Amino acid sequence: MNSTDGVSPELREVEKEIDSYYKSNPLLKLPFATAAWYLLSSAEEYMLNEQIGGLSRVQDIHNLGSDFITEIEHSMSWIYHACEQSGQISIARDNDLYKASKDLFELGRKYDWFIFAYTCASGKDRVLDLELQGSTIQPTGDFFASIEYEAYNILIDPREPEEARPFLNPEHFPVKAIKDSLKIEGDRFHYTLEPKIVADMKTYLHPLFDRMFILPSRWEFSRYTLGDFRKIFEVICAIAHIHWKAHKMAAKQGVIHKGYVDSLYMMTYGKLIRTVARYSGMSPIDVQGVLDDLTYGNSGITSPVPALQPLIKLNLKHYAIVPNIWICSAAERNFISLVNRLPSEKGIYEKYVNEKENLMKERIKTRLSGTDFKSYSGNVANLTDIDLAIVSHSEKACLLLELKWFIAPTTAQERINKSKEIKKGISQVLKLKQAFGDNYEPLLKRLNIDSRYRLEGIVVSENWIGSGNVQSPDIPVIRANHLIEKLKTTDSLQSTMEWLKYRKYLPKEGEHFTISKPKIRIGNWCLKWYGIQDHCPSVFFPL
Repeated sequence: MNSTDGVSPELREVEKEIDSYYKSNPLLKLPFATAAWYLLSSAEEYMLNEQIGGLSRVQDIHNLGSDFITEIEHSMSWIYHACEQSGQISIARDNDLYKASKDLFELGRKYDWFIFAYTCASGKDRVLDLELQGSTIQPTGDFFASIEYEAYNILIDPREPEEARPFLNPEHFPVKAIKDSLKIEGDRFHYTLEPKIVADMKTYLHPLFDRMFILPSRWEFSRYTLGDFRKIFEVICAIAHIHWKAHKMAAKQGVIHKGYVDSLYMMTYGKLIRTVARYSGMSPIDVQGVLDDLTYGNSGITSPVPALQPLIKLNLKHYAIVPNIWICSAAERNFISLVNRLPSEKGIYEKYVNEKENLMKERIKTRLSGTDFKSYSGNVANLTDIDLAIVSHSEKACLLLELKWFIAPTTAQERINKSKEIKKGISQVLKLKQAFGDNYEPLLKRLNIDSRYRLEGIVVSENWIGSGNVQSPDIPVIRANHLIEKLKTTDSLQSTMEWLKYRKYLPKEGEHFTISKPKIRIGNWCLKWYGIQDHCPSVFFPL
């Protein structure tokens, strides 16, 4: 955790105890290959138990997956740094190590809450204060004010509701080939991975991949393009889906211990390269370049994260595909975050940053083509640039859009950093609004309007609108796809402005969500934190 001012010395002492609590777990005394095999197998068992009863709502599946990706990070980091590299994998379940792995995974899930709270309370940019009441750590003051913005970030789904439905329909899933080749023997299950089943799975997942990858495939890094990464991700993600489906089938058919010992899809490095090359149509050398960067702890990454480097090298021989790390991955977001950390790639990525917001602008304009709205953008003398303005001359209305497309934050520190970008965007819009109020002629000329028009401004973010503490009463912040669909649905700029002004795009506490205040315990200490309980019967996407 962070060790900066903003947290009392007493709470810092508590922090040290919490940070060290994992060290007593028996997995930390094992070689990495053994410890990682047990930990990751237990993580897959957790996901199996969560899903075996069936999740009917898209948002439940999405939230479970998002949480899983962040929760596995800490326990993996502990064994990666503490355990001796290499070692042997297991092919049987030892009860003591099985319990230790479950305990460590659960501890990592709890620890994520504590690290989030301490990070939010640390440093000059802290967003809350913590206090210690007996053995309970809790936020002070009115921490839950404007919690609807946090709920929006959690509940809003970037996909349109009808686009997600096919992924819940088993008739659209290539299950027959998996079922026909599935064999169960005691506590083991296996199946035949054939070219057709991989091709069928890739076809089934293609709409999902298209929504997941929206940046240009031509973006070129030092050894491969974004398009090359997508081809390889599609293959491994398809294999992960096939293995996961076989695992669930085997569990329902009564395999002993729910197939725990086959939770991971294991391959040698040579077979992995050949398999991915075969199904992606790429050369083995090109496949190797991508997989080397995606291997946990490779390419100079000293603090690896499974979401960014999801291929787990257990020892010199065995690599593990952990199905739910691939299935639950926000692949493009994670890849961009990874290359931004790689010394050889970071400078290359930076040249593409400005292009992202230009792509966002063009997408908005394209999606609104065919309406009566006009769009304007560009430089205004002695004033901040206009990212995009949407004008309805018939309604005499103008909506200024400040565009933000950053890497979606997942950790507390990333949220604090991205909040600064949201606040900067708000200040830029306020300057433009002030210039309009002053009848600044270069601005009016650029927008092709006059002082009789109604002018409002908003910040439009691709993926995250910030928390309540960074919001402005005058400048709404909304997701890009949400704004686009509202404008297309209403075909009225004035009514959209009213919708934005009164924050009708936000969820309502008691109707769309409620706040839970669970207590999470590690050792002698409890954290009284918060959770957002979703009450939407379908995907939250109000228009």
